[in-house]
Amino acid sequence: MGLFRNYNDTGSGVAKRGPQKKPFFRFWEVFANKFWTLLYINLIYVLFCLPIVTFGPATAAATTLLRNIYLEKPQFVFHDFWQAFKKNFKQSFVIGLIDVVVIALTFYAFYFYSTNMDTQDNYWLYYALTMAAEVIFLLMNFYIYPQIVALNLKMSSIIKNSLILAFVNLKGNLIALALFIIYYMLVLFFDVFVLVFAPIVPFGWLGFVSMFCCYPAIQKFIINPFYEAKGETNPELPVYDDDEEAVFEDRGGEEAPIKMKKEKKQGKIIR
Repeated sequence: MGLFRNYNDTGSGVAKRGPQKKPFFRFWEVFANKFWTLLYINLIYVLFCLPIVTFGPATAAATTLLRNIYLEKPQFVFHDFWQAFKKNFKQSFVIGLIDVVVIALTFYAFYFYSTNMDTQDNYWLYYALTMAAEVIFLLMNFYIYPQIVALNLKMSSIIKNSLILAFVNLKGNLIALALFIIYYMLVLFFDVFVLVFAPIVPFGWLGFVSMFCCYPAIQKFIINPFYEAKGETNPELPVYDDDEEAVFEDRGGEEAPIKMKKEKKQGKIIR
């Protein structure tokens, strides 16, 4: 349509408060716009995770960048990653060590129970309980790191909130969990292939999905009520100036289009 449109006519302008995009469409728009940024974040994250003991601070730093993308805040990727790495080191380091230990124990438990199913009938029950506990722990991680970087709370409060949100935000949790399970299955079937591409692809994308699915629940149940109790609006939410006095009123999208008059053709001047 752009090939045949008349750009000499002015349109009706852009409405200041136009319709907001649905989360699904907004996700893909942001994903497309930040595609290379997500790859960059993933690469930095993998490099900082290599010592293993820095898994927690690196995850918190990557979460900070992904949260900025979700909130559409400008950032300098490596600089902001490093600053967040240092700022959230204490709390995230403890959580990171717990994560590493739990992951190691889970893999060992799955291996032990699956190889000894025939010897003990109740190993099926232990296997199922271990899997259920791991799922709940994973869901809690969707909320632990965003709260570390976004809120000033004690670790006990963060863990309590995360446990509650793991059961409250069912829709977002199921979407994020499904993608993590798909990635886990890819690792099982194509382990070498997936690990080769790990430095550039998966973790940034998975974190981006979990941020879009789970951070709105943190805003809804934790951040928004905090500001509402103070009679204020969450500064992370889109700001509209409708309630503020303005000298001029923005009427974008309401004015009638203006048709430009066609210039009369003049004869050729002969010199």
